[in-house]
Amino acid sequence: MDDPKYSKFNVSTTVYKTVNGQDIDLGVMTPKAAHPGPRPILVRFHGGFLVCGHALHAEWFANWALDYALLHSAIIVSPNYRLFPESTGLEILSDIRDFWTWIQNDLPAYLKSVGSEVTPDFSKVLAFGESAGGYLAIMSGLTQPDLVSAVVAAYPVTYLDSDWYRVASTTKSPMGAPQVPVSVFEEHVKGTPEGKIVTGSFPPERLMLAVSILQSGGFVGLGDDDSLFPDRVLEKLSAEQKVPFLFAFHGTEDSAVPCGQTRFFVGKWEEEVREGECGGEVGEGGSWG
Repeated sequence: MDDPKYSKFNVSTTVYKTVNGQDIDLGVMTPKAAHPGPRPILVRFHGGFLVCGHALHAEWFANWALDYALLHSAIIVSPNYRLFPESTGLEILSDIRDFWTWIQNDLPAYLKSVGSEVTPDFSKVLAFGESAGGYLAIMSGLTQPDLVSAVVAAYPVTYLDSDWYRVASTTKSPMGAPQVPVSVFEEHVKGTPEGKIVTGSFPPERLMLAVSILQSGGFVGLGDDDSLFPDRVLEKLSAEQKVPFLFAFHGTEDSAVPCGQTRFFVGKWEEEVREGECGGEVGEGGSWG
C-alpha cells in the first residue's frame, strides 16, 4: 500500500487461508525505523458491520494505532476475513481462529522472509478494532486468552442478537443514511453464486448493502450459535479461564452502533471478572464518550 498514511512503515501482504479456491490475506506493517529484535504485536480488525471494509483501508485505520506502533517499534498485523452475507458468523469466526494460528505458527518466519529484523514478542499482544472490528477483537480476547494480553474495542458491536441488528425498523439511520430498500439486500443474496466468498471491500463499496441489512434486521442470518455472542461466551467461562485487560470507548451520539450496548457489556465484563466468577487474570473495562 502506497498511501501516505503508511509512509513510515514497511507494508506487505500474504495469504493466511484459502476457502473454495479463494485466498484470504492479511497485511503486515513494521515501522521502517523499528528496533531489531522482539517487538510487541498489534492485531487490528477492520470494521464495517461484518459486511464491508478492508484490512488496509487507510481512511478507517486509527491514527493512534499507527502512532503507538511507531513509538514502540511494534508489529501491526491486520487480517481480512470472510464477509456477510456471503458467509455466516461461524465462518467468519473460523477465519479469525485460523488467523491466530497463523500468527503463532507463521508470523516469525514470514517476517524473516520479507527481510525484517524484528521478531514477534508473543508476551505482548494487543487486539484492537473499530465497530465490527471491535467485536472481533473482543472475541479474540475471549477465545485466545493465553495469547492476547489486552483488547481495545472502539465503538464495538457487542449484542448481535439484539433488536437493533435483528428486527426491521424504519428508525435506523446509521451515519445519517436514508432508508435503503430491503431489495438491495435480497437482490444481492439472489445474485451471489454458490460458494463465492468476499473477503474485503474498499468503502463506499458495500456500504449501502450494510445499511440495507441493518435496517431490515438481516443480521439474523449470521446465525444463533452461542459462540457468536460475546456476552454468552463470557458467561460460560470457567473459573480457571484467563481473560485479557479490556478498554472500550464509544461516542454517545453514535447512530450506527448503540453506545448503551457497549456500556452494558462493559458492566457484564466487570461483573463476571471483578467478582471472581471467571477467575484467572482480571480484565477491566471502561467506556469513554
